[in-house]
Amino acid sequence: MFRIFFTCALVFLSMQVSANGVGLTIKSVYYCQDDFSMLMSNGERWVIKKSVVGEYKMNHMVSIALFMAASEKKTANIFPGPPEEWCGNDNTRPISFISFVN
Repeated sequence: MFRIFFTCALVFLSMQVSANGVGLTIKSVYYCQDDFSMLMSNGERWVIKKSVVGEYKMNHMVSIALFMAASEKKTANIFPGPPEEWCGNDNTRPISFISFVN
């Protein structure tokens, strides 16, 4: 009985985790000081902060985000943090990486 419960819980929780930031497209990119954010197709705004990821990774992620916006590529698993205030926007969610699926 315990194995069945554990298996069901594992399947349910893994579906909840993987569905967090998968299959979205980028609608627009917004810059503020050294950081940038993306308006996602689900209405959320995700922010990438240069102070967190560094300059090299920031430049790489801006290139990926602009490519994704232009080609309408969908996101792979991305796990945004809890909402916070950033550049006058109350409901931005920080991320530290971005990836897409073919």
